[in-house]
Amino acid sequence: MWFRRFYQVIGTLVAAAFLCVIGLGLCAQKTSKLGALDGERVFYLDSASSQGLRTEELSPLDIFRVKGESVRFARSGESESALVARIRDTYGAELLFSEEIDGVTSYYCYTGAWDNGIALGGVTVNLHIAVSETACSVGTPIIFDGF
Repeated sequence: MWFRRFYQVIGTLVAAAFLCVIGLGLCAQKTSKLGALDGERVFYLDSASSQGLRTEELSPLDIFRVKGESVRFARSGESESALVARIRDTYGAELLFSEEIDGVTSYYCYTGAWDNGIALGGVTVNLHIAVSETACSVGTPIIFDGF
């Protein structure tokens, strides 16, 4: 009968939609460009600027809204230069310029592995590393939360 086939198709569609939602949820957890770093993570949704919505947890549909992120972690005994070199090497990033303000040194970098970026000082930046005496923050395209 046609209604039996109809319910089979509906059941298959519901099961497929359920599996897609689960898959999107798993993708949401793997969306992080800065996944190699452990720490307090913040995702910027809809805009890679300070005006974007910030969240620490992604829902399955958020993966389409992520425009940037940052990670903050405590510094270990690693020297600042070794820490910055390790992060740059992890992401294949070139150091463009740096600045020191109030005890925080910011390193502005670019990696060709990512297509996002913002123009700062006439160059495109898409990896920002900020290091203080006690902590390190890393963001893409730059850090919008405090250091």
